[in-house]
Amino acid sequence: MKLLVGADLHNNARGMEWFCRLADAELPDAVVFLGDFITFSPMSFARQAIRDLSGLADSVLVVPGNCDPRDILLDLEKAEGVISLHNRQVEIEGVRYAGKGGSISCPSPTPFEENDDTFAESLERTAEGAEVLVLHQPVRGYRDAVSSRQRVGSESLRKLVDRLKPRLVLSGHIHEAQGVDREGGTAFVNPGALLVMNAAVVEYGETIEVSFRKGDT
Repeated sequence: MKLLVGADLHNNARGMEWFCRLADAELPDAVVFLGDFITFSPMSFARQAIRDLSGLADSVLVVPGNCDPRDILLDLEKAEGVISLHNRQVEIEGVRYAGKGGSISCPSPTPFEENDDTFAESLERTAEGAEVLVLHQPVRGYRDAVSSRQRVGSESLRKLVDRLKPRLVLSGHIHEAQGVDREGGTAFVNPGALLVMNAAVVEYGETIEVSFRKGDT
């Protein structure tokens, strides 16, 4: 299965246009968006971006980011051609995906965040047996280092991942943490930020192959 993965659009219309062209070129089986359509507002931009994502592939999986207002969940639920994966599990072509949006507490408050102590609880109730986790918030220790090299991943997610042992964990949030880590049979992928025209292609099969795409900024 070929996945086209994007995250962290943050109101960049050119980034959305590029991502749509990339989907036309790559012809993925599924498109996955990891949140932060906008930076707090306007919701009109987020709604248009949701419409743009709709129909890019047979399956379009979405979780909200910490900078998206919580009301975006209502728009995702109503949108045709988009699957809201927040605190939900779905099966596509025999692969089980579970997701959670938002982030743990940030240095400056954002609309969609929770304390790390309980962050993973709602995901734990839906993620049993999932092979792929679709997150905005990274797991502690993997693709979670900011420019100062400080790690800002979630400890509660780390405990959950260590127990569930999924094959693939997708996360965004940390724009500068693009790349892939591999540990104990799990691939941890950050596609980079669509804000600066970054995305990833994941070939998910017996092996997991990851490559990155870069548009002109």
